[in-house]
Amino acid sequence: MRLLESSPVVGKLIERTRQRRRQRDWATLFTAKVGSTTLRFYTTIGLGDVMIARQFCEAFEEYGKVRGDPGLGKIVISAGAWDTGFKLERGDHVVYWWWSMGRRDDWLAHYLNRVDVKPDVVACLSSHCVHEARSRGQETVYLPLAVGKHFRPAATLRKGIGFAGSKGHKDSTQELAIVRPFADRADFEWVDNLKTPQDLAAFYNRKQIVLGMTETRQEKTGMVNNRVFEVLATATPFILHAHRAIDEVLGVEYPYQSSSPEQTLELADRILNDYARHLSVFTQFSRRVLTSHTYDNRIATLIECLRTRG
Repeated sequence: MRLLESSPVVGKLIERTRQRRRQRDWATLFTAKVGSTTLRFYTTIGLGDVMIARQFCEAFEEYGKVRGDPGLGKIVISAGAWDTGFKLERGDHVVYWWWSMGRRDDWLAHYLNRVDVKPDVVACLSSHCVHEARSRGQETVYLPLAVGKHFRPAATLRKGIGFAGSKGHKDSTQELAIVRPFADRADFEWVDNLKTPQDLAAFYNRKQIVLGMTETRQEKTGMVNNRVFEVLATATPFILHAHRAIDEVLGVEYPYQSSSPEQTLELADRILNDYARHLSVFTQFSRRVLTSHTYDNRIATLIECLRTRG
């Protein structure tokens, strides 16, 4: 095999085969259709990525029921940071929704250099991301992540502390500060096998407290991940690792942030010792998110952007 791979021609064929296998094993495609407009959403199999894509496609179909066919032909969205996503199909509108850094400080430059179909628009999660993309000559739209119709408060019995997200690639420093303080508690649960937004919403609604982390490079660029919007929409008390852009993106001050195990434990004790009061605070956060940060909002923003550019 090594001798074969040393041949430039054979080596390219082998690498193309591996690329197709990675695309099959690690890529996920979600589709939705409204009249003559088709949405094709490419992302990875990660829990967060799948939840975003599912909810965005659902919101697109709901948009069509209320407002009709936007008449935009084929919209192709690629998202996240994944080497298997460099080969894309062409569409009438190609959007890169930049919500990850691929564990690189220069991810956007890397992506734009490698992808075979250049995006018409880069959708950005923060003002910092907008500035970065524009500095590279990209047309942008400010499009933070959001929440879908399944995430709402539910009248269920809450018990214990939880975290939901794929295991094995979390920031070790943040995991030490946010998750590790509860790892030995009998009422702590980390789930990574949920398949639908309904399952995830039910998990949040049955927890007294949910924990949140943001990969370091994402936090540096101001990216607020989907977990923030989803947990807050359920009015569940939420402890987040310190994030420089959370107030900017949410549009309100968010005091439930921690950067150390001691601070995390102190916040958890404060919440649990006066739980009714903190639940009322998070009910207000829920109303804020369900008013300003839904995928219905984001769909309308993106469609207006694509219509404007023609």
